[in-house]
Amino acid sequence: MPRAVREALILDVAGQVFARDGYHAASMDEIASGAEVSKPMVYAYFGSKEQLYLAYIDRTGGELLERLMAAASDDNAPMGALRARVTEFFKFVDEHRDGWRVLFAEAASSRPVADQVAELRGRIAALIRRMLEDPRASGLTLTQHAADGIAHAIVGAGESLANWWLEHPDVPRDQAAAWYIGVVQAAVVSAAAPAR
Repeated sequence: MPRAVREALILDVAGQVFARDGYHAASMDEIASGAEVSKPMVYAYFGSKEQLYLAYIDRTGGELLERLMAAASDDNAPMGALRARVTEFFKFVDEHRDGWRVLFAEAASSRPVADQVAELRGRIAALIRRMLEDPRASGLTLTQHAADGIAHAIVGAGESLANWWLEHPDVPRDQAAAWYIGVVQAAVVSAAAPAR
């Protein structure tokens, strides 16, 4: 099996184990067994349990960011791109429940993990801030501070709502996304002056 394929398999299994058991209780023996490799091979590829965890966060967070950047709106309505990205965000959370739990459930478990998750949050907030600063995208005019503050608020609200939604599987994904869009629109409008 090529190294890249084996690494991806180890990361897939690790994500399931980390999501179910948490970082500290996750067993490297179980990860190795699930990936059908030896425990020394897992260590040879990733160096340590912490490095495996960080590699999983990096892969999953990178995919989330790529999907958010690629999400586009079919209409030119103000806030259309933001709505498209909110929809893509909930789709990602739905498709990658293990990845989401690993990304944000134990974000403060250790310094390198907390730093890596904070860096991902910052990149997502920067993407949203750039959209909010463009009056053509939002239909509104925001100051730099307002765009930055609202972008961080949007990220925090999205994390919190996604975590709540995963605990309430009876709530349809589209409903949770619609609530989030409403919160986002209200926050943006309250911080902006209409574009001229």
